[in-house]
Amino acid sequence: MKKAVALFLFFVAAVFLTSCEGKGKLVIKEPPNADVYINGKHVGKTPLEIELKEGKYTIEVATSPFVLERKKDVWIYFDHTTELSFNPTPKGLLVINTKPQGATVLEGRNPLGKTPFKDKVDVGQHHIILKLGAVGTSRVVTVEYGEKTELFVNLEKAVVHFEANPEDAFLYIDGKKIGRFPLTVELDQGVHSILVEKGQYRDRFVLRVKKGDEITVNYELHDVQLPPIQAYGPVNFTPDNKYLVTLGKAGIYFWDIKEFKPQISLYDPKDVRNFDKFINYAISDDGHYVVGIKPIRRLAYALPPELKGKKVDKILVWDMKTTFPVFSKMYPMESFITAVGKDKTKIYFVTRNGRIKVIEIKTGKELDEKNIEKIPTSGKYINGKLYIGTQDGAVIVLNTSDGSIEKIQKLHDGKITDIESSKDKKLVITASTDGNIKINRSDLTTVKTLKIGSKIYSTNISPKKEKLAVGKGDKTVDVIDLKTGKTVYSIKGLRSIPISLVFANEEVLITASSMENPEINIFRNGHLMKKWLQTIK
Repeated sequence: MKKAVALFLFFVAAVFLTSCEGKGKLVIKEPPNADVYINGKHVGKTPLEIELKEGKYTIEVATSPFVLERKKDVWIYFDHTTELSFNPTPKGLLVINTKPQGATVLEGRNPLGKTPFKDKVDVGQHHIILKLGAVGTSRVVTVEYGEKTELFVNLEKAVVHFEANPEDAFLYIDGKKIGRFPLTVELDQGVHSILVEKGQYRDRFVLRVKKGDEITVNYELHDVQLPPIQAYGPVNFTPDNKYLVTLGKAGIYFWDIKEFKPQISLYDPKDVRNFDKFINYAISDDGHYVVGIKPIRRLAYALPPELKGKKVDKILVWDMKTTFPVFSKMYPMESFITAVGKDKTKIYFVTRNGRIKVIEIKTGKELDEKNIEKIPTSGKYINGKLYIGTQDGAVIVLNTSDGSIEKIQKLHDGKITDIESSKDKKLVITASTDGNIKINRSDLTTVKTLKIGSKIYSTNISPKKEKLAVGKGDKTVDVIDLKTGKTVYSIKGLRSIPISLVFANEEVLITASSMENPEINIFRNGHLMKKWLQTIK
């Protein structure tokens, strides 16, 4: 009997202890009438009081399917009441998958799960990180309220979206023709050669990608234009052919025409407002000195008493080793042609009233003045000599080695508008309003005459002496084959008369207008050059 009673008491105690084993209370009052989920199972609505075994829980409270708050790792302790308050916020559904699956999904350092991943997350932008072994990548996704946002990431290759304007361009990758834009391509990790082509306009790029990348590469075909600094002529190349030199709004510019941006800018430090613009420049044979002519016409400076009421030029000389002015000085003259002497100690200026002034570079002192007794209209420094074209069609040759006038030669029946030289300095080309261009030796003996038949304002010969460019008064440029005398192509529709022309090579011709209508254009075989500009996102 005693044994039976003992067994009964043990059984009652065990039932009592089991019913009380490790339980605590969870109380949720706010917000009212919200659904409560514990470890994903719906357990009732708020206000809620429920007993749970001691342990860790995920608790979610929702006022609607996409307005909720979730708390993870909530501990319920034995014989203890845990009271929680929730503030549900708008959510959207985020679905993420990868190839292959099993990638860890993180936001910042916070792990969200593994792919395939599907969960409700806060509305807004999320920076998602995906990791699978040694491969890692990230994406930015925007989640909208109540909407499903899907993200798929290929962790075995890079996905590249190629877009282009115009869309009829062709895409080549690693020498293989892929097709017309737009295209989406999967690429192996590594470096790839990209070629984009539309007719004669083509360019190559190198694209480096890694597994998991998703990139959009956009190409835009743009006209090649120098940046909007109101660039104008005359134009020329530096003696080493490294830079194209132009005048511009604030000074003298040295352009890398491959990059289409100025590498060096020479300006007047005392004229920060750019009241007066440069009208011409000259470069020494070795590129050491650059001289610029800047007429003072707008009272940008306080003129000294001896210069008031006179035509004044400001002359600046820059040392190209430092790009700072060696000297800056005003002179009572109205010059428009300049040259640096062969020995680099003197500068020569041709004035509009027919005088040649000589100035010492080191001191700025006027050393000499000559009267050529003709009206000058154009000029060019060629291999130590200054060739000056005149109103009556003559060319005056000044030797800068000794300052002597070597020759005066009548070449045209009209005003000489331009004098240029071949790249090797052996030929001197003159253009005139009489409608003729003459190709001469350096001693001015004529080798060839081209009868154009209309007023000519500019000319230039190609580096190999195969072509001649002619700028005409009807705002066109003809390029002539010197062997056959036939026009290879014509450039029409220029905004202004081309007052300066220069060949970069046998195919590329640069045209420049005057300060009044500043414009510089670059043509390849008669077509306005275009360049593919690439952006990667």
